[in-house]
Amino acid sequence: MGTKALNTSNDRTNAMYSYCLRFFSELRALGVTNVVVSPGSRCTPLTLSAQAAGLDVVVQLDERVAAFHALGAAKVSGVPTVLVCSSGTAAANYLPAVIEANHAQTPMIICTADRPPELRQWGSGQTINQVGIYGGNVRWSYDLPVVSEVGQNLARSTALRAWSMSTGNFQGPVHLNWPFREPLEPSENLVAPEPTLTVARQHEVKYLEDPVLADLAERYERGLITVGPNNLPMDEFDSLLAFSANNGWPILADPCSQIRGIENQKNAPIITSYEILFSSDQFVSLLPSVDVIVHVGLPAISKSYRLWKQKNPPSRYVLVSPGVDWPDPSHEATDVVNSSMLNSFPYSTLGRGLDTDWCQLWINHDNLAVETIQAHVAEGKCELSVAARILSCMPAGSTLVLSNSMIVRDAELAFQKTGTGVTIVSNRGANGIDGVISTGVGASSAGEGPCLVLVGDVAAVHDVGGLVAAGRLQSDIVIVVIDNGGGAIFSFLPIAEKLDAESFTNLFTTPHRTNLQRIAESAEIESSVIESLPEIEQLLTRAFKSRGPKFFTYVTSIEETVKTYEDIRSDFQRSLREE
Repeated sequence: MGTKALNTSNDRTNAMYSYCLRFFSELRALGVTNVVVSPGSRCTPLTLSAQAAGLDVVVQLDERVAAFHALGAAKVSGVPTVLVCSSGTAAANYLPAVIEANHAQTPMIICTADRPPELRQWGSGQTINQVGIYGGNVRWSYDLPVVSEVGQNLARSTALRAWSMSTGNFQGPVHLNWPFREPLEPSENLVAPEPTLTVARQHEVKYLEDPVLADLAERYERGLITVGPNNLPMDEFDSLLAFSANNGWPILADPCSQIRGIENQKNAPIITSYEILFSSDQFVSLLPSVDVIVHVGLPAISKSYRLWKQKNPPSRYVLVSPGVDWPDPSHEATDVVNSSMLNSFPYSTLGRGLDTDWCQLWINHDNLAVETIQAHVAEGKCELSVAARILSCMPAGSTLVLSNSMIVRDAELAFQKTGTGVTIVSNRGANGIDGVISTGVGASSAGEGPCLVLVGDVAAVHDVGGLVAAGRLQSDIVIVVIDNGGGAIFSFLPIAEKLDAESFTNLFTTPHRTNLQRIAESAEIESSVIESLPEIEQLLTRAFKSRGPKFFTYVTSIEETVKTYEDIRSDFQRSLREE
C-alpha cells in the first residue's frame, strides 16, 4: 500500500512538472528570455522548470524589487519578463510595479504560486486570497486548475494566451495564479519538451496612411504635436518627425518622450522649453489660437502646459493610440487615431514647411528660453545645474532612468536635445517614487550600453532594497542621488507658504537622515560623494567605463533650487519685454 501511494505521488509530481516545463518551453519559443524569481517553497515547480527550459533566471530576494526589476527590463526590451513568487503576501508586494506596468502599457507575465483550493480559507500558512489580487491592473487574470490534474494542451494554450494578451495592441501585465499540491520537489531529472508554438511570421507591413492627420494638416496651419513619456523605440518616430517638418507643426517634447535624444535628421521643430514658455504671460499673449493639438504617449509632465491648454483648448484635440488613461483631464478630445505611429503620421503630406510665422514663433522663443535656462545652469550650484552636468555626461546609446517628483522636473529644463540616442526609462504611468533603483537594475540588464539612474534622496530611501539588489547582482549601473534634504518638491507648492517652517518640515519635507553612502558600501557598491560640479564629468566618465555598480551622492540646497527656477522665469519674461 505504501508503494502504491509513492507511485501515485510520483505520477502527480511528474504531471505537475510536465505541465510547467511545457509552459516555459512554449514561452521561450514565443520570445520570452528572462524570468525574475523571488525564492520560496510553493513556487519550486515554476522556478526549476523555468531554469530547465533554458530561460535566464535571476533571483531577487525582495518581491517588490523583483517586480520593478522585471518592469525596467520589459520597458527597455519590449518583451515580457516573467515574474515568479511563492504564495501569500509575496504576491501583494508586486502590486506597485503591476500598477505602473498597467498604466505605462508594459508587458509582464506574473506567475504567483498558491495553495490548492482545499487549503484556502482554512488557516493554512502563507495562504491568502490571491485570485484577482491585481484587480483591473492586468490584461488577463487566470486562476489555473491544479496542474497535475490536467493535460499539457492547457499549458500550451495558457502560454500562448498570456503572451498574446501581454504583447497585443494594448500591452500590459497578465496574472497567472498557480495552485500546487505537495510534494513540490521533482522525482526525476527535468527535461524541457520541444516547443510547438512559434512566433507569428512578420509579414511585410504595407504603409497605409491614416487620413485623419493628413486631412488636418492640409486644413490647419497652427498645429502642435505633444509627445509625452513612452517606451517606443526611436525608429518609430521617423514619420512623426517628417510630418512635423513638412507641415511646420512644432513638437513639444517631454523629457521622457525619447524625442530629445533622437537624431533629428528631418530638422523637425523640437521644442524643449515649453514649461518656461507657457508660464510666461507675455509669450502666451503672443500666441494666436491653436487649431490642432496631436498628443502621443502618456500625459506630459509640464504643469504650465496643462494649465495653458485648459484655458486655451484647441479646435481639434487628437489622441494617437491612447493607453489605459487618456491624456485628456479636461475632456477636450475630438478625434482618436488608433493606428500605429508609422501609419498615423503620413510622410506624403505636401506641407508648408518651417517658414510659417507660427512655426518660427515657436522656434525663436524656444531658443531664447533655452539660452536663459543654460545661462542659469552654467553659473548656478543648485540641483538644476547638477542635473544638467550629469545628463551631459551620458554616453551615446546609453539608458537613463529618471526618478519622479523633483528629478524629472529638473530634467524638464536640464535635458536638452542631444541627438545621441539616449533611451529614457521613467515610471510615468502611475508617477510613483518607489522602485526607481530596482527599475534601473532591470533596465541595465536588458540594455546594451551604460545605464544611469538619476534619483532623489527620498526615492532612494524608498528603494534601499534596490541598492541591495544592485550590489548582490553586481549590476552594471551608475546611481546618482541628488540629496536636497527630503521632499523638496513640496517647496514649490502653495502649502509651503501656509505653514510655519517647523510644521512644513515635519509634515512635508520630512528629511530622512539616512546615510545612503554607508548602505551602498554595505551592499558592496563602490560609492563616493561628489563635492563639486567640476568633479561630475571625470567621476561619471570613469564609472561608465568600468564594470559593476557605482553609487554617488551630491548634496544641494532646495532654497537655491527654488530661487533658480524663479529667476529663470523672471529673466525670460524680461528678455521678452526687451525684444
